[in-house]
This record gives sequence, C-alpha cells and structure tokens, in this order.
Amino acid sequence: MKKEITNVDLCAIVDELKFLEGGRFDKAFLIDKDENRELILKIHKDGSKEMVISVGKYKYVTLTNYEREKPKLPPAFAMLLRKYLKNAKLTKVEQVEFDRILLLEFQIGEKKYKIIAELFKDGNIIFLDEENLIISPLRVEVYSNRKIAPKEKYQFPPQKPLSPYKLDYSIAYEIFRDYFIKNKDVECVRLVSRILGIGGLYAEEICERAGIDKKRKDLSDEEIKKLYEAAKLLFEEVFKNKKPNIVIKDGEEFDVVPIELKKYESYEKKYFNSFLEAVDEYFAKFLTNIEVKKEKSKLEKEIEKQESILRRQLETLKNYKESSEKNQIKGDLIYANYQLVEELLNAIRIAKDKKGWDKVKRIIKENKDHPIIGLIENINENRGEIVIKLSSDLGDKKIVERVTLDIRKNAFENAELYYNKAKKFKSKIEGINKAIEMTKKKIEELKKKRDIEIEESKKMKKKVKRERKWYEKFKWTVINNFLVLAGKDAITNEILIKKYTDKDDIVFHADIQGAPFTVIKTQGREVDEETLMEVAKFSVSHSKAWKLGYGSLDTYWVKPEQISKKAESGEYLKRGAFVIRGKRNYIRNVPLELGIGVLEYDNSIKITTAPPETLKKRFIKYVLLKPSNKDKGKVVKELKEIFKDYDVTDEEILSVLPPGGCEIKKDGGE
Repeated sequence: MKKEITNVDLCAIVDELKFLEGGRFDKAFLIDKDENRELILKIHKDGSKEMVISVGKYKYVTLTNYEREKPKLPPAFAMLLRKYLKNAKLTKVEQVEFDRILLLEFQIGEKKYKIIAELFKDGNIIFLDEENLIISPLRVEVYSNRKIAPKEKYQFPPQKPLSPYKLDYSIAYEIFRDYFIKNKDVECVRLVSRILGIGGLYAEEICERAGIDKKRKDLSDEEIKKLYEAAKLLFEEVFKNKKPNIVIKDGEEFDVVPIELKKYESYEKKYFNSFLEAVDEYFAKFLTNIEVKKEKSKLEKEIEKQESILRRQLETLKNYKESSEKNQIKGDLIYANYQLVEELLNAIRIAKDKKGWDKVKRIIKENKDHPIIGLIENINENRGEIVIKLSSDLGDKKIVERVTLDIRKNAFENAELYYNKAKKFKSKIEGINKAIEMTKKKIEELKKKRDIEIEESKKMKKKVKRERKWYEKFKWTVINNFLVLAGKDAITNEILIKKYTDKDDIVFHADIQGAPFTVIKTQGREVDEETLMEVAKFSVSHSKAWKLGYGSLDTYWVKPEQISKKAESGEYLKRGAFVIRGKRNYIRNVPLELGIGVLEYDNSIKITTAPPETLKKRFIKYVLLKPSNKDKGKVVKELKEIFKDYDVTDEEILSVLPPGGCEIKKDGGE
C-alpha cells in the first residue's frame, strides 16, 4: 500500500493547489501521532481551506475535507508559524525542480517567508525568512552536504540531470540520450528513474508504454527515442490530462495516482474530479485504518486476557464439579458398604492397638485374597489412614472407587467427611459460576466496545459543508420580517446593487467614506419608521465607523433609481462606488449598536448580527457586541462556545462580524 506520494504525484497536487495563491494564512496546527506528523495550514481563499502536509512514515500533501482532532495546546512549531504568518498572503505554491519538495511563499507587508516541505526520507518541514535563513525546522537534520538547523542557510538537495518540465526542448533529448550512452551496463528502468528523478512505478510505466523490457541494457538510438517520447507523453498527461483515481486491489485501496497507468489496467478503480480529492480520500481512510487496527489491537489484547481468565475459570469449574461428584460418590459408597466398612475399621483399630502397624501390614500382605482384608490397598500409618477399594451399584451402573478412611473415625464419620468436602466444592462451584458470568459479561462489553469503536472510526468524519444561500454572500440580517443585506467589500457592494437590488427596495449608506450599501428587500411592502431606524443602526455598525470606535454616525437612505454607475464628466468611479443623485433621507446621530445571535430563518438555524431591539424580538439566543482591539480569533472562540448548541462554525461567525475588532458586552446577553 502506498505510504508516500511521488514527485509525479506532487506535480499534480501543486497544479491543483495553485488556486490558493492570493489566499490569507489564518492558523497552523500540528498533529503529532506515533511515527507521523501532520501540519495543517488554514488558508482563507473563497472560504476556509485546510492544507495538510504530512511527514514521517506517511508523506503527502492535500486539501482535506476530513475532520482531525487538533491539540488544545498547539506545539511550538505551529505557534511559531501563527506568530510570523498571521494574515499573511500566500503568494506562491510550487514544486522545486520536480523533486519531492513543496515550496510555499508568504508575504506580510514588506516581509517574505517560506515554508519548505521535504517529502523524502523521513520528511521535514522548514520555515525560512526571505534570505533563506532557517527560522525553525520541524526537526534538526545534518547531512554530509547540508545542515537543517535554526540560523543555517537553507540549501536544496542536489537536483536530477533532467526536469520533466523541460522535455519539449531539443537539448533535453540530447541530455537523455547521452545519459543512456554513458551508462550502457545499467538497466533502462533504473536510468529512466535516475535521469528524471522519478520513482520505480512511473519509470516502469514509461518502459511499458515504450514497449521496452525494463531490464534491458545498452539500448539502440531508436529504443532511447521511444523511451523519451513515452516519458514526454506521460508527463503531458500529468500536466494537462489528469484522470485521478484510487486503485483497489483485493477489495482494499492500495494506491492513488493522477493518471491511468498500464500497470493497473486490470484493477478496479475509483475516480475523482481532482487529484487532491483522491489523495485526501486515500490517506484519510488509510490512516484511519491504521488507527482502527491500533485500537482493535489494544482491545483485542484485553479480550484475549479475559478469555484466558475465562478458560482457567471453566477448567476450575470442571475440577470443582468432578471433585464434588467424586466426594459425593465416595460418601455414598461408604454408606452402601456401611457394615463392611464399620467392621473393617474396628478390626484395624484393634489390631493396630494390640500388635502395632508393622504386624497389621504383615497380616494385610499375607491375606490379599481375603474377601475383606483384601480390599485394603494401602496404609498411611503417619496419618492413621487406610485406602480401600469399594464398589456398589449406584443408579444404573456399578461404581468402583478407592476410598481413604480415617481409622480413628467410624463409617458414618468417614462418610460425613466426604459429604462435607462435596458441599464445599458445591459452594465453590457457586462462586466460580458467578465469576464466570462476570468474565463473560466483561468479554461481551469489550467486544461491543471494540465493534462500536471500529465502526465509528472506520470513516474519518467528513466536514459537513452547509450550502450557503445567495444572501449569505453579504452581511445580512432579518429586521421586522424584512431581509436586509450589506456589502462586505467593493466587489460584493457592486454585486449587491447591480444584481440583487429591485426598484421597490430601500438603499442605505452611512455618511462615511468606504461604507457599504445596505439594502432593505421590501418585496413591495411598506417600511415603517421603526424598521428604518433598526436598519440605520445595522448600516452604521457595519461601516468603518465601528472600526474607528465611533459612538454614533449619520446615515441616509435613497431609492434604487437614485443610484448610478455613470460618473460625472471627467470623473472615474472605482469598483464598488456609485453616484447618488437626488434627495437623501438622512437619519442623524444613529448609535452604533449591534449584537450577534442565532435565529430560525429559511428553514434552518443561522447565525448573524442585528441591532439590540431586533435581537430581543426575533433571535433565539444572542449577545451584544462593542468595538474593541481584542484579537478576532479569541472572540470567535468565545462566541463558538456560547453558541455551541447550534452547530455554528468559526467561518460562519467570522463572516458576519462587523469590520475591525469587537468583544462581547459583559452586561449584554439574552
């Protein structure tokens, strides 16, 4: 099964990751598990995306749709990235010289930083400054030609002779051909692998596509040309015609590749729209299965331990039953032969008292054929016991047993000794039966737990992406049953006015530069003064005035026909800007008052902001906010905890908050 991606795979991955360029770094997480480490970079680009870079035993890069349990206290490396890269722009995603090296470049202000992921050997992730000085590696490494340690100049490992990116150049063929001519005694599959720096799988694929045995040596010019052309066509597929798939062998997923391979022609496959999706699916399931096996192994050991205890208990139970039964039978045999046993005991006692044990032993030895004396098989003079063979028809069968008798006791007392032993074993049987039931119950519970845990962990939980409604592209709320929308930036401002504003709507604009338009979707209904005032508060609170800490601000409203994209002669309107013509209906000194809460709207529970009166009337749960310089990440965390019963995400909270910082009003609430 595949445990790490190849450089061909990385090429396809990087191609698909390019769309993240221009996105913003939010957070970094580091998950350290046994022999593996996953660095998760949260990047905001058309929503929040999580890039996973895995090093250690399993090396891969992907965007993930699966949830991972992140540590509550981020490790030092993750905290370092958060410190340097908070809100930095991701400016470059690339593969270095077709090697298994991923380069991510970030910029924040004038400063530039790089994250290098080396996906070979044990793998490593290195954080660099713009001068390529190492700020920190995930782990320190020392090689013969380079050192990965803080304050060292980072050096890329030696590169291969020919990059697959350059196969279209005529000189590339000359390099390829010369390499084969100079290494005539080496198998062609090894030469293809070495010169292009690719793994065995793709080197073999090139040989197969060229129709040349991979073990062939000393190729002709024509054969070298065929290999070269096959390599070109393979990489052309990787660059331009991917067909991502997971290969299934014997019912198990065992490889993930970006293109169709001849080697896997006969295997079952599962196809995907993107290679990132395929890699995410493959490694999420693969690593989950490893965790399942570990958990299963732990529980199986406990089950085996309890089953071993059960086996011993059942063996003990069997012994107790046999001992109880034997003692019962021996007591019954004494009673069945009562007269004989009594006479024998009396005779032995008298003989022993008069003549001693030696004389008794001699008599027994000399009278082995005697019908009564001959029953004695052994004497233990130290214990005062004799062993005799007794028989009787008990039930429907004849029973014969050796019975030990104490000569100091009569037949009745000897029988009672056996009956008491039988009772003791019966009592022990009750105890062991209880212990057996408890062990069986424990095994059953462990097996249930094992089955439940395995079933639950068979699939890593996929993030449930709630479908965003059209109005959630904007800042939005519901005031007195009117849907109210506001732009988030210049682009959404323009879209709101051009696409989503109808002739009967009312458009607000706070009296401050750069404020968004706020639109009341009236659907032809009359809007009362109370609604106008609440929308005015929403309008000013979502303007720059909130960020600047204003207490109040003027705002005005107009009809859509008063808004025009046509500038005055000689003027230019930038994106998101419009000209307002005609009367402006001002509302003066509108207080900046806003809260956040959850409400039921459009058949689901949603989180958004609204002025206090609207929150009180319409929202299920809410808190009031005030402008602040508090870190937005901490505020989102607090709000997520407050609204944890309503399954809201960080992204949903962040998308509705006013510009700039804020914090929860301590005297505000439900």
